[in-house]
Order: sequence, then C-alpha cells, then structure tokens
Amino acid sequence: MLFISVSILALASGILVLQINHSTISNRIFFALVSAISIWSLGLAFANLAPTREAVELWRRISALGWGSVYAIFLHFIILISSKRVGRRPWWFYVVLYTPALLTILAFSIPSGLNVEPYQLRHTEFGWVNIAEHNIWDILFYIYYGSYTILGLVLLALWGKKSKDADIKKQARLIIFTILTLLFAATFTDIILSSMVGDIPQMAPVLMLLPVTIIYNTIRKGQEKEENPLRLSFSYIHIIISVVFYVCISFIQIRLEPGAVAIGQLQLTESTFRGILTQVQMFISIYLVLREAKPGFIISMLMNTTNLLSSLVFWIRMDSNVPIPGIISYVGVLILLLIIRTFRKQSAMYIERIQSQRQDLKESERQLYKLAYYDSLTGLPSRDYFIEKLQQSLERADKHHKRVGIIFIDFDSFKAINDTAGHMVGDLVLQLISQRLTKRIGKKGTLARFGGDEFLVEIPDLETDEPIHAMIESIMETLKKPAVIDDEEYHVSASIGIAVYPDDGESPDTLIKNADIAMYEAKGRGKNQAVFCTDDIKDSTTMNHTLVNNLYWALDRDELHLLYQPKISLETNKIIGFEALLRWNNSEYGVVNPEVFIPMAEQTGMIRPFGLWVIRTACQQIQQFNEWAGRELSISINISLIQLRDPSMVEHMAAILKETHTPPHNVEVEITESIAFQDEPFIMEQLRKMKELGISIAIDDFGTGYSSFSRLRTFPIDLIKIDIEFVRAISSNLHKDQAIIRSIIQLAKNLGLKVLAEGVETEEQLQFLKGQGCDFIQGFLFYTPLPVSSIKQLLDNSQKN
Repeated sequence: MLFISVSILALASGILVLQINHSTISNRIFFALVSAISIWSLGLAFANLAPTREAVELWRRISALGWGSVYAIFLHFIILISSKRVGRRPWWFYVVLYTPALLTILAFSIPSGLNVEPYQLRHTEFGWVNIAEHNIWDILFYIYYGSYTILGLVLLALWGKKSKDADIKKQARLIIFTILTLLFAATFTDIILSSMVGDIPQMAPVLMLLPVTIIYNTIRKGQEKEENPLRLSFSYIHIIISVVFYVCISFIQIRLEPGAVAIGQLQLTESTFRGILTQVQMFISIYLVLREAKPGFIISMLMNTTNLLSSLVFWIRMDSNVPIPGIISYVGVLILLLIIRTFRKQSAMYIERIQSQRQDLKESERQLYKLAYYDSLTGLPSRDYFIEKLQQSLERADKHHKRVGIIFIDFDSFKAINDTAGHMVGDLVLQLISQRLTKRIGKKGTLARFGGDEFLVEIPDLETDEPIHAMIESIMETLKKPAVIDDEEYHVSASIGIAVYPDDGESPDTLIKNADIAMYEAKGRGKNQAVFCTDDIKDSTTMNHTLVNNLYWALDRDELHLLYQPKISLETNKIIGFEALLRWNNSEYGVVNPEVFIPMAEQTGMIRPFGLWVIRTACQQIQQFNEWAGRELSISINISLIQLRDPSMVEHMAAILKETHTPPHNVEVEITESIAFQDEPFIMEQLRKMKELGISIAIDDFGTGYSSFSRLRTFPIDLIKIDIEFVRAISSNLHKDQAIIRSIIQLAKNLGLKVLAEGVETEEQLQFLKGQGCDFIQGFLFYTPLPVSSIKQLLDNSQKN
C-alpha cells in the first residue's frame, strides 16, 4: 500500500510540474526523476504481491529500471538547477553521467549474463524481500549511489553558497537536509538493517517521497512565485492521508472473499460491501478534486485509472463477471471527475474574469473622475472640462447675443528644454508658467491645458474684441519673464492663435480647430506673436488639407503627368536629352504648383510611390523618344532626400530599368546640392550603387548651397547644373555672379565634369555661357517644358534640321 501510494504521489508531482512549464529542461528531468521513483515503487509493490519466485524476480527487474537510473537522473537535475550554463551539453557529458546507471540496469534489470543471480529472495511476513550478498555488483552500486548523492549534495551546497538570493540559499539548505536524512535512513534500512535482520522490506522508495515533495515545492516557488512553498503544508499531508486511505480500501477489496461480511450486528454480502467501498473511494476522489483543485484532480485520476486497469486485467484473466460493477463505477467516477474539473475551471475563469472586469471598472471610474476635470501635472482644468464649459458659454452667448474668444497658446521651441535639461525640468517650467498665467487671467477667463505644451484660454460674455487684445498683451508680458529652475533661467516665448464666436465657428471643436490654425500661421510668420483667424487662413488651411487628402488618390485617379524640357548641346545645338518634370492636375483645384505639392508628398511619404511612377514613366518614354529621334537621348529624373533614404530605392530602379529595357546610361539622376553634400554615409552609398548600375548623377541648383571641395572631388558626380539665379545675373552685368559662373565651369572642367546652365532665356546669356565653355543649356530661349504629344514633332523637326 505504501509503495503504490508513493508511486501515485510522486507521479502526480511530476505531472503538476510539467503543467507549470513543460518546455523547461529542469522540469522535464524532474518528471523523469519521479517516473523512475514510481517504477521503482510499483515494481516493489507488485513483487511483494507476486505468488511465485519467478514473478517476484520479474517485478524486481522492472523495479531496477527505476532505482538503477534514479540517482543519475537526480544528479542531472541538481546540475541543471545549480549551474548558470544555458543550453545543451556535449554528448560525452551524458555518456559519463548515465554510464553507471546503464551498468546497474544491465546487471540488475536485464538478464544479460553480467550478474547471474542478482536477487536472493525470501518470503517473509512483509512479502518477498531480497537479501543482499554484497558481491561486486552490489558494491559497485553502493559506490554509484553514494558518490552521485554526495556529489549532488556538494553541488547544492556550492549553489546556495554562491547565490546572493536568500530564497535560493534557503531552498539549497532544505534540499540538502532532506537528502542527507534520506541517505542515512535508506542506508540504514535497506543496507545495514536488511543485512543484519534480513526480513525488512526496502523503504528507500517511501523515504524518497520527502525530497520529491521538497523539490516539487521548490520548483513551484521559482516558477509560480507562491508564498512560502518550501513548508510541507497541511494540504499536502491531507492529500497523502487521502491517497493512503484510498489504497487501503483497494487492498481490502482485493482481499475480500465470497460470502457474507459482518460489520458488528450487520450482515452484508460480499458484493454489497464491495459496492460500499467503491462508493467511499468515489467520495474520496470527488472530495480531493473539490478541495485540492489541480493536484487533487491529477491524483484522483491516477488512482481511479489504476483501479480501472487492475479490474479490467482481473476480468480478462479470471473470466468472471464480479469486476463488472466496479469497472462501470470507476468509469463513471472518471467521467464525473472530468465534469467537475471542467466546471471548476470554467467557473474559476468566469469568476476571475468578473473580478478582473469589476476591478478594471473601478480603476477606470477612478481614472476618469481624476482626468475628467483636472490636469495631473499643472492642476489646471483639463481639455474635457474646458470643452464642456465652452459649450455652456456658447449657449449663453447665443441666447444673449454675446461673443466668446478662444486663445490657443503653443510655446515655441519648448522641445529644446526637454532635450537639453530633461523632461523633469520641462514639467517644472510648465508648472511655473501655468501658475503665472492663472494669476494673470484670474476670473476673466478659463485657462486649461490642452496637451503637451499647448494651453487654451476661454474669454466668455464679450461685447467687443478689446478684452481679447488686452488678454493677449497680458499673456505676452507674462512670458517675457524667464522661468527659473535651480538657478537656471529658461526663456519661453509663445505663438498664439485666436478664434472668436460666432465669426470663426459655432461649436467648441470648430473654434478650437480654427484657433489652432491661426496658431500655426503665427509660427509660420516667425513665432512669438499672435494671429487672429481669418477667412484667408481658413481657406488656405482647408485647401492644404484637401490637397493632402487628394494626394493619396492622385495615382489611382491618373492625375499625375510628366512634362519634358529639352537639354541642348552648345557644341552641336542639338537636343541631347530631356528633364522629366512632375505635374499634378487636381480634379478640384486644377494644376497645383510643384512647390506646393512636392513638400506635401515628402511629408506624407507619398514621394516614394510618386518617385517610382516618375522613374517608370520616364524610362518607358525615353525608349519612344529614341525611336522618334533615331538616336540615343538621355532622361533626367529628380530624386528627393526622402527617396534616397529608402533602402530599397536602388533595387526598385534596377528592376524598372530591366522591366522597361532601358539602358542605364540613358538615365540621369538629379539631386540638389544640399542633398549631395549631406554628411550621411548612407546617401553616398546609395549614389555609388546607382553609379554601379550605370546611371549618371547630376547636382542641381549648384552654387546655392555649401559645397566642400574635398567631397566634390570624391563624390560620384558626372554633371553640375548651374542655378538659374546665377544665369539671370548675366544679363544684369553683376560681375561677382559672372565670376562665380566662370569659377564653377572652370572647377568642373578641372574635375572632368560636364556643366549645364538652366534657365537660359536671352541671347546674351547664351553667348556668355558658350564663351565660358559651358557644355549644355536648358531654358525658355530654346524650349519650354513640353507634353509627350509635342515631343514627336519637335524631334522630327530637329532631324530635318
């Protein structure tokens, strides 16, 4: 009974540990450890019950599979929990570790000829026992189990000593104590006492239950963070008592003889008494499940499954109908346990969910109450409170024909304070400024924090706009005084936008939006000023917003097209190529200036798909131009910094060249001087990759930015385009600008680069550039940007000439 109880309890501990985390190697080794103990214990249990010596030896050999491997598995487990090393160990580690276990199993479990007579069996009042002869194999086993146990104790001691964690130290000491207790007790009972008396059964499997329990609770502490799991709780003792009681009833059922059973004055038939015992077992199982949750469920399932299997074996071997009621009863109990477990899990899940939702609801209510009315940092009214109060002011103003002013305040360059002094100092500055503004505004209006460094002021019940002007002057005056934090001065200016009811809107959202628009207009005009919202500002903002939205649909609606401006060789006066210029014909606003929509495309990221469309379209078109001209022409394409920062840009260009069958030397990429000489290694790498494809690179608007001669020398450039402003200065006889042009052309020649002058509009400009050795020109003197429909006739005429 003890052996079977130990087997059930040990196996249940292993299953529970696997359920905690089955992927952890230490958990899997622990399961292997308790499985070995269970095999050891079950083998001894059935050996004690065996009717013949041959059957006893068979079960003894099965038991040896457990006790032969348990010490190697135990040492493996100790190595895992005490070592800092993570990952698999080399193959020889496992060979060295498990070789003694393998030899023990070969000698005592498998009839291999190594140990001819491994067991000296004797039948006693305790069942069959083994009398050890202390031969060479017994001595080798003593060395194996003793050395492995002592080595495990040493590793545990070192683990506890080196660790700085108090819990680990406590765990190590407790495990060492239990293993030492087991070592001395098992050595005394199973070796010393057995040799002296001879009739004592093995007690080591029973004693092994103590360290298994301690290690199980240690694993739970490490992986479930439970409180004080190292203490052997009443709950665990309660489980042990229940298991022993259940197993005792099972043995009573096995020993029942046919006939009447007398309980005091009560006479029962054997079948009736057996049914009563089965019902008691059912009540024990249900009680364990209800009281002990997961451990109770696993143990109850193991016990009832064991009884079910033994009943089935008895039914098959004895060919008797006596076990059938028990079989049906055990099956019913198993089904009932599964139903109870499922119901408990679902109930616990629902209760946990309800409690979590209730807690979340309370927390949400608390947060909403806190945030609905006041800002946590400044103590000012919050945005929601401001909007609610503004709505009341608007209703009152509508009723009494009054005006309401909304002032939107945004501090200029406040981010610099956060970046240089830290967000904590930035918060202190906001608190100090909000206190000053509160004193200035007083009861004349409502000050609220809108978010970040943005504040709103509402001035209700106005007859005229004069109080708004006075309030703005007061705010500006307040901000002139620096905020002093830890003897450091922080100067903060503000851009202010103003909207007035009913002129700029009749709802809180509209008024705040228009005040925000006016604030951004103030920033655009140079910051540190106040701007009233006007119809022009609103129209401009509305148009920009609409254009940004329409920008996303421009490709799908086929609103983009290219114009091509010819480039002329001053040597031959012939067209040598074209520059592709992107244009947008919006369905709502008509032709949109590139200076307007190109920055929008860069800000929204639409410049990437637009750029790929331009490259593909231009490459397709240059093929047609070459056919019309009967010779090779080049196509120039403008690339922005946003496009160059795209890691896949060059790959896309290579794919387009291959797809359109465009020779790379027919394609020229134009980048601005500011892009070309950015100190970004990635940009240089992108341009070098383009050069490797065979694409030419030109610098547009040269002379308007700052260029380092050393970078100009090392950059992969083929052509320099002189900015139009210098070309226009030729006609004005500005000698400095003309000298700059001469210098640019001479510099390019010295570096082996070609030069193109853009924006040539007069004969005087043409002759000057030709005299200075300029290679190519581009401008209205020859051609304006042309659509594709005009290019064919242009090329046909140029061929005739």
